[in-house]
Amino acid sequence: MFDYEQLKDFMKEKFSVAVEINALGEETVLLNHEELDKELISDDVLQILPNPVSFHTYIYNEESEWIIGIALEAKSNNPLFLVCLKDGLRIYEEILNKGESKNG
Repeated sequence: MFDYEQLKDFMKEKFSVAVEINALGEETVLLNHEELDKELISDDVLQILPNPVSFHTYIYNEESEWIIGIALEAKSNNPLFLVCLKDGLRIYEEILNKGESKNG
């Protein structure tokens, strides 16, 4: 999973956004596949995610609202997929662990 420093570096490198750590919100939820937004998670990505999947989100409001979501294997916290939303639109996604197989 991203820690704060990794998140800061990622946002600076990918989007030239300087994140203020004290302005970050975060939340982790366990979601079943049918609870995932199909506009944000494609069917191809859904196939690699376990059911249920742990989803950790960071929220950052600057000039825009940023949501950085990391799908994790619930038992191991192994990061599987990352998605970034800017003002509600998906602008970046990356499969983090291509070797994981779907469990459950």
